[in-house]
Amino acid sequence: MKRTLLATLFSILPLLAAAQTGTLTGLIIDENSADPMIGVNVYLPDTGSGTVTDLDGRYRIELEPGSYTLEISYITHQKKIVTDVDVSAGNTTRLDLTLSEANQELEEVIVSARRIDNNEVALLRLQKRSLPVQDGISAQEIARLGLGNSAESMKMVTGASVEDGKYIVMRGLGDRYSISSLDGMILPATDPYRNSASLDLIPSSMVDNIVVKKTFSPDLPGNFTGGAVDISTKSLPDRYYLELSSSVSYNDQTTLNSGFRRDAIDNRYRRFGVDDGSRSYRSDWQSDTYLANLNQTLIRLQNNQLSQEEIQQFNSSMRSLSDRTYTTRAVRPEPNHGLNLSYGNRHELGDSGDQIGYNLGLHYDKSYSYDDQRQINNYSARIPDGSQTRMRPFQLNRGNESQDHVQAGYIGAVTWQPNTYHDVTVTSIFNNSGNESVLDMTDGAYPGALSSGTYNNRVISFTQRRLINNQIKGRHSLDPLEIRWSANRVLSTQNEPDTRFLGAPVDNQGEYFFVREVQLPFHFFRDLEDRQVNAKVDLEYQLHDRFSLKTGGLFSRKDRTFDERRIQLENNGTDPSNEAFLGFREASGDYASYFAAENTGVLGTDGSGQPILGLTWRDQTRPENSYSGEEQVAAGFLMGVAELSDRIRIFGGARLEKTDFTVQPGNGSTPGTLDVVDILPSLNVIYALNEETNLRWSASQTLARPTMREMAPFASFDLLGGFPIVGNPALTRTNITNLDMRYELFPAAGELFAVSGFYKQFENPIVLELDVATDQPQYRYINTESGRLFGVEVEFRKNLGFLHSRLENLKFSTNVTWTHSRVDMSDQEFQTRRQLDDDIQPYRPFPHQSPYIVNAMLQYEHGPSGLDAALHANLFGARLAANGSGAAPDIYEVYGKPNSEGQIDSERPLPDLGLRIKKSFLPGLSAALNLQNILDYSVVQFQKDGDTYFTNSALNPGRTIGLSVNYSIR
Repeated sequence: MKRTLLATLFSILPLLAAAQTGTLTGLIIDENSADPMIGVNVYLPDTGSGTVTDLDGRYRIELEPGSYTLEISYITHQKKIVTDVDVSAGNTTRLDLTLSEANQELEEVIVSARRIDNNEVALLRLQKRSLPVQDGISAQEIARLGLGNSAESMKMVTGASVEDGKYIVMRGLGDRYSISSLDGMILPATDPYRNSASLDLIPSSMVDNIVVKKTFSPDLPGNFTGGAVDISTKSLPDRYYLELSSSVSYNDQTTLNSGFRRDAIDNRYRRFGVDDGSRSYRSDWQSDTYLANLNQTLIRLQNNQLSQEEIQQFNSSMRSLSDRTYTTRAVRPEPNHGLNLSYGNRHELGDSGDQIGYNLGLHYDKSYSYDDQRQINNYSARIPDGSQTRMRPFQLNRGNESQDHVQAGYIGAVTWQPNTYHDVTVTSIFNNSGNESVLDMTDGAYPGALSSGTYNNRVISFTQRRLINNQIKGRHSLDPLEIRWSANRVLSTQNEPDTRFLGAPVDNQGEYFFVREVQLPFHFFRDLEDRQVNAKVDLEYQLHDRFSLKTGGLFSRKDRTFDERRIQLENNGTDPSNEAFLGFREASGDYASYFAAENTGVLGTDGSGQPILGLTWRDQTRPENSYSGEEQVAAGFLMGVAELSDRIRIFGGARLEKTDFTVQPGNGSTPGTLDVVDILPSLNVIYALNEETNLRWSASQTLARPTMREMAPFASFDLLGGFPIVGNPALTRTNITNLDMRYELFPAAGELFAVSGFYKQFENPIVLELDVATDQPQYRYINTESGRLFGVEVEFRKNLGFLHSRLENLKFSTNVTWTHSRVDMSDQEFQTRRQLDDDIQPYRPFPHQSPYIVNAMLQYEHGPSGLDAALHANLFGARLAANGSGAAPDIYEVYGKPNSEGQIDSERPLPDLGLRIKKSFLPGLSAALNLQNILDYSVVQFQKDGDTYFTNSALNPGRTIGLSVNYSIR
């Protein structure tokens, strides 16, 4: 197999040597509307040959090396002649053009290709082609910044920040209010606690561009408010290409660190992010009578009612978990590394003009992280009574966390274009992500349950996420009708096999012990599977040169199964003083010996013939902690686009969405349901002040639905020491009214100045509330009555050559978002909080909403030397992570720098600062140096009481320096 692969790869290389032609390609759009123009004639008088543009407004011609003249013509537009178009052997020359409507004289326009700047066309297409307000980032900019996946790339988009390295927060609104799609089809979530997809599953090497629509139009799904993120994968290639890139990086607190811990279970497929079955839930456990009826078995055992055969079966059952060790082993992590391979080509099928093109991308990434100052703390809160303070430590966990992360996958796409007016694309995407984690908290305390001593908390886990997306889409131009359709089938899974939890109190004399208040060690198994099918069709009919109608429909169905199982240690009936049994105190942290098979089950008999009992295990699975769900959405829309004059364009209409939502708990209790019909109107106006300046206004209504997990009525245990999370089957959807206005100016190619204002009114927003009034604090999902949000965005891109000619290779870009939001508290909570603060307001910000977000980038490009550099920063203000309830302060998150006591001194954030320097050498060969987290921030969650900041969580990702090498054949 290896020889065949190598032979195939090397057989590709001679194709380049044999290639004596070059490729001329480009995009032609309408100068006024910025729409791609289909069927434009591209003629070369030098050769007597030519072509016409396709559905995307693109053209492509294979030519011998040389200089050419192009004649671009369309029946209703001015003819354009472009001279001095240079084509070289084995290379692709890109020439994007605009055509303006013809005047009465039908004059020709003659320009030189050497005076054309393609960035002007790209910006015009990005801003003016889409009817809604949108921002985005291109593949070229992603490559320039050295961003590894789609989530990282989103950090540079106006109004965007990223939570937990995966989830997009747009305009200060959490992932609940954003949707993510791949080539126009919605991506499902792989985390049951999230509403949007994990964008870290989509590598940047697979991306052509990322566009974020910020205002709603009826042809978009109605369940977004902050932004609709659409990731476009690589399209039909212009010609043959092969690209190979490799990267390696060093993290200053992880790489080669001997403190790094790994699960002692030896997983053969660890390098591929896949479990080899060593952690899987055994099928025979589900029907095991000894695990399910332990008490009954122990009574029979004590009464000598078990036969020797039954004792052997009992021991076999109890010892089946003995190889699922609670121990870890030390390793020295190798440097992070990755490999990407992209390949594509297009071919003409005979003389019919049919073309077929394909892209294939393979990617692999292996990375490690280690933090020896990890913190996860929880506090209870009471109204001060004069003798006690408000904040009281409930559980404090300090120690280290080691993570071993693997991501691998592929994307393959084939496009068939029978002629200029039709194309069909089939895409297949597979991505697998595996994360192995050891959380070893060796310096903790548990004041909520223990009066003294320390508390050790160990969690060993493995999480595997998979995304399989098979999609087909087509476009057909039947002038004046255009049809677009697509369908996909998605399998999304998150599997957590055999997560092990062990809480070990240690007294002041250093002896280990168990107490009733601390749960005994257990094994956790969680399995989530979503199966989703989507289909949609859009029809656009051009009734008049200045008016078109668009209609269509969508059907989406998602079926989910979620299973959670727990097998927990029991020590009833064991005698720690018996010499045959190794007690927990006696083991003194030697988990391998304590949980060994020799210390489990029936260990023998004493002098009187009574059995000596060791450790036992009980199936503690709660049926209500599993659930199944169905979500079905059927939608239809009608909208119109009208050009009232050369300067005014309006579009609007309405979308109807019917939602059928059912979440059925595993114990058969009352399901959570949602059965509603929503009509979502939208009206947008675009006014062109001149050729470079637009004004936009938008008004619309959208919605946000609860997730299945939020409606499932069970309390899930947080293995990392957090409070339980309780679902609420009575949740309902959120209705939102949106108002937007935007001013945008394009002073020159590659330059932009834009100011946007937005206002949003929420009815029944969903929030996560922390209830600490009970003995066991917990989070719960609730609908509050109302909320609102307003803000301003400013974006600026400018070449610095206007300051001095020596700065013409420098470009500065920045975007700033300021947001203010409020969600009303309940009257009961407000009255409680007033006892602590007379000046408190009856509202708080939206969850995950930052008061400001700042992105900035300074770029340097010098084509002759092949040197390219970018210094970029992302900064956001402290954002609400979870609501407090009663006397508990709200929990906020910020990038900060904890002091020696593990606390931050202020809410002032640190920016995420990075630098990338790229140098091109031989043709097709380049290398880049990449620095990340230069200022060494930590992700800190905190509660504030007076002037004191109480740390809930602190995680330092460390600073990383990386080197990547890229080689391409085009």
